[in-house]
Amino acid sequence: MIIPLSEAIKINEDIYPEDLDAFESMVRELTNNNFQDTKVRVTNVSFEVPDRITIHTGDLTGFRVNDTIEVTGSTYNDGLYVIVAINENTFIVKGTETLISSSSNNAMITLVKYPPDIKRGVKKLIQYDKKMADKVGIKSETISRMSKTYYDVNASENIEGYPASLLSFLDKYKKMRWG
Repeated sequence: MIIPLSEAIKINEDIYPEDLDAFESMVRELTNNNFQDTKVRVTNVSFEVPDRITIHTGDLTGFRVNDTIEVTGSTYNDGLYVIVAINENTFIVKGTETLISSSSNNAMITLVKYPPDIKRGVKKLIQYDKKMADKVGIKSETISRMSKTYYDVNASENIEGYPASLLSFLDKYKKMRWG
């Protein structure tokens, strides 16, 4: 999770966990960047229903509660999870899906770290949603002698429903797509 739900609710009380998941997915997709900290990684893990990941070999140094981790190379449990608790060699995690019991020497868990400007940019997107939600579709408004004209966003200036200028914070994190 790029920012915690409690922090997002301070900006917009109408936000849901699914919205934050969507922002994270959008950032990762638009940049083609997983934001993995490859120095903090473990392998040889087993998954237990509904939310336990046991690490059989490796050091858990670098992982903390509320960190986002990415599971790759597993048969059923690839994806992003948030660490809720750490007990000796076990993570208790929260994700969009519950874990499926399995064990894998090939599965890899890597820490995901988002830079501060990514966090700041997502906060701006949440503020934009709150401010502009009731103005979508209105180009100008006149009440009595007061007139307001809203910025018109056409298809070439729009990315994922947001003005392209709002998403410019992602540009320096974009990686080239291959194949």
